Amino acid sequence: MKPQRTRLDFSRIAGCAGTLSVLLLAVWIAPVQAQEPAGKDLRLFYSQHCTECHGADGTAHSATGKKLNGQDLTDPKWRTGTSDEKMVKVIQKGIFFGLAMPGFKKELTLSESQRLVTEIVRKSEKGKVIGKN
Repeated sequence: MKPQRTRLDFSRIAGCAGTLSVLLLAVWIAPVQAQEPAGKDLRLFYSQHCTECHGADGTAHSATGKKLNGQDLTDPKWRTGTSDEKMVKVIQKGIFFGLAMPGFKKELTLSESQRLVTEIVRKSEKGKVIGKN
């Protein structure tokens, strides 16, 4: 008996190709949607929440900074003697029950607080404005 030849059903092939394309697109898009959204603009956060006491450049030379004995974030001795973990804790919890410095645990995640320390505080320089207006 001779094998029977079958005709290709192009509509069925096109349907499978379309389904495969949709599946591949879904697999490609899913990781993009799962990525964490862009974080807060921490320079803007600093200018809105920190400059009153720590000053635009981190030196704490503002009137409020002097009155409350604000920490000069550019002081090399303080930077060397203060760990990132300690800074993050202060940012999250504040100082003296929030009276000397408010805590920002409702506004910043731990990760954002860590970024504030490494990207802003550790890199601040006397005379250079940190935040955005």
